Amino acid sequence: MQLGWIDFSKEDRQKALDVINLLSEQGAVDELGIGIIRDAFANYFFPGTSTIQTRAKYFLIVPYVLREAVDGRYGKDVNRILKAIDSAEKDCGIRLLNADPKAEGVIGTRVLPKGWVARKPSDIYWNGIRTYGIFCDYGLSITEYVSLATKLREEKKVSRLGNRNDDMKENERDDLDAGDISNIRFWNLPIYHDDWRDNLSIELTREEAFYLDKQMQKSTKGTLLEYVLKNHIDLNQFDSFVALTAALSEKVDAALANMMKLACDFNNLVYMARVRYNVMLSESENDEAINNWDRIQQDIGHRAKVDLDAVFGELELINPRAKSFLCGIQAAFMASDIDMADELIRKRECSLKGTGRAKLSRTKGFDHSKWVGGRELDYRFSNARRILNDIYAGEVCSDV
Repeated sequence: MQLGWIDFSKEDRQKALDVINLLSEQGAVDELGIGIIRDAFANYFFPGTSTIQTRAKYFLIVPYVLREAVDGRYGKDVNRILKAIDSAEKDCGIRLLNADPKAEGVIGTRVLPKGWVARKPSDIYWNGIRTYGIFCDYGLSITEYVSLATKLREEKKVSRLGNRNDDMKENERDDLDAGDISNIRFWNLPIYHDDWRDNLSIELTREEAFYLDKQMQKSTKGTLLEYVLKNHIDLNQFDSFVALTAALSEKVDAALANMMKLACDFNNLVYMARVRYNVMLSESENDEAINNWDRIQQDIGHRAKVDLDAVFGELELINPRAKSFLCGIQAAFMASDIDMADELIRKRECSLKGTGRAKLSRTKGFDHSKWVGGRELDYRFSNARRILNDIYAGEVCSDV
């Protein structure tokens, strides 16, 4: 299948690329159309995270690059500035690999130094940068930010804008960086240093780590991410979201505990459907699927118990087709009517993809020994763990 779009603007093009790139994200394969619910839970627990974020350092590298991009060094042409941002991000990747060729999580490792990635660090981290209040105008895209900042500089209106830093008095904020577009209004970035590129490392400095810790807590009040950071919980103790829930359910507040339980219950239902999907796709030849089904069907009625009204209500989701499918398969499992469950799964995939593209309509064309689609839902637990590990390590490091 070929996919195309009319390229009206760079912003439209980026939106289209974002949709396409979702298909390549780890854990994004969604044969049964439950991704919108999975992602809503993930955003509730770990806002600002993404399945393709690699290291916490990019939450600072990207702002450093974007901050400099509008200081006049690249002129006032927006397209030229955007190209310069792209080049600067690539240069950072090269510097990171030169500093440590074995560094994990450097974006572009497989193609640098000659090539570069289609989805840049700024694309991957922009939502998190806005979510955590590192960038202060949340409604702007990167292109809109560059355009507006450039216009403000040209119109020489920056002297009337104050540096947005909530820890300072208003008159102090106005005086600190008046006339400096790179730190006025747009950025809450008090740790910027002009020589940040020198000896650039994928590891956070202590200053950066403490800043991110504080900023993430401040901007994600009431979330699981804030609780974990506030209590400095080592997520390496847990091998899954379920294990984390078991450890914290009696410690977090009632509302968060209820959402964590709902997420675990929802996972139980979806995982049963995914196991059945793989049993069907492999024509009962996939050993992993068969063994897992033999294990979970002994407790099928209990595993299917999830309050779907509460799931959709608490997450404020309106998706009648998804809810109808989930209610139907829940009823089938609770009645131990596996034939009905299989038929609902088959119809669900066909309704999402069309009969011709549905995998269950052409089972002979797939390797029956391989698992297809996701397994258990972790709601970006593993992704958040990776970011928090960087923050914790940075807070105890000795900067040279």
